[in-house]
Amino acid sequence: MPKAKNKKIPKKEETKKEGIFNFDQQIETKPHKVTKTAQKGKKKNNKKIRAENKKENHFIGEEESKKVNKKKLEKIKKQKLKEKRTKEKELAKIEKTQERLRKKRIKQTRKARMTEEEIRRNRRIKLVIKIFLILVVLVGLIIYIMLSPIFNIKNITVEGNSKIASQQIISLSKVTNDMNLFRVSNKDTIKAIKENPYIKTVSIKRNLPDTITFVVTERVATYMLEYGSSYAYIDNQGFILEMTSTKLDGAAKITGYETPQEDIVPGNRLCENDLNKLNTVLKITASAKNNEINNLITTINIEDETNYTLFLESERKTVYLGDCTNLDTRMLYVKAIIEREKNYAGEIFVNMNLNEKNPFFREKV
Repeated sequence: MPKAKNKKIPKKEETKKEGIFNFDQQIETKPHKVTKTAQKGKKKNNKKIRAENKKENHFIGEEESKKVNKKKLEKIKKQKLKEKRTKEKELAKIEKTQERLRKKRIKQTRKARMTEEEIRRNRRIKLVIKIFLILVVLVGLIIYIMLSPIFNIKNITVEGNSKIASQQIISLSKVTNDMNLFRVSNKDTIKAIKENPYIKTVSIKRNLPDTITFVVTERVATYMLEYGSSYAYIDNQGFILEMTSTKLDGAAKITGYETPQEDIVPGNRLCENDLNKLNTVLKITASAKNNEINNLITTINIEDETNYTLFLESERKTVYLGDCTNLDTRMLYVKAIIEREKNYAGEIFVNMNLNEKNPFFREKV
């Protein structure tokens, strides 16, 4: 049988069977009528779609969107970073504020829990701190004023001196004009002035704004120690004041002392045994003064403390006092014998027990 020829199916029919459009084939369609309002709406939709595609920066079909401006993009990134940092700062600030408020609440809570005694104690502590700070400021201000040139020394005076010259005392003090009045050290200055054995005490007076005064008390030479061919002056406290070859007018000479020769130096003091004996010598002098025979005593020998010996040079007599118990009674006997034996040289003995024996005079043969 002859083969049947395939009949061509019309395109319209194929389309209808498939139910879809084939974009690869050209389809003849009948143009539809479109109203003006629909056209305007369609244009708006197309513009909107293009704008969205442009923002998202992607392709629609085969058409490529326009290239984005790099500078503008970089600017946007910076702006976003700036906004991010601003937000972070604001968050940090908020956190700090919250922390401050939290601490404040804790403090208020603690304060509410504090007892009245604790509150008073805290107030006292704060008051003490305030007073301390005020005092520190005042002291600083006073020190600043005191060290200013207003208080530089212009006048130096000395009071209470008779034996030692004022200029010598000023020289010892090492205080000079134009020194600050308050920079003078009392301790160092007093120590320097007292290097002179005759100076017993020193006090310093500051007469504002520019005068300083040294008030001194001098030691008085009362006795002499025989030292070779010279003499050492001492006061009634046993201080060695001066070495000289001249006798001290109206002062008795002390012999028989124990102080070593090398220690007889101005500024030193007699040894302890000699100081104890010196106390007895002072009593002898006082009793003799009461009986008006003190000026007759030229030498006192203290070698034997059980028998103190007096030498009366003008009367040519030697007195043996003994241990000086009942001293006033013994001195009365001495005075009576001196007056009775006025023209005779000899020795007066009052060194016995006065309850058992009577004092007597032995003329020198």
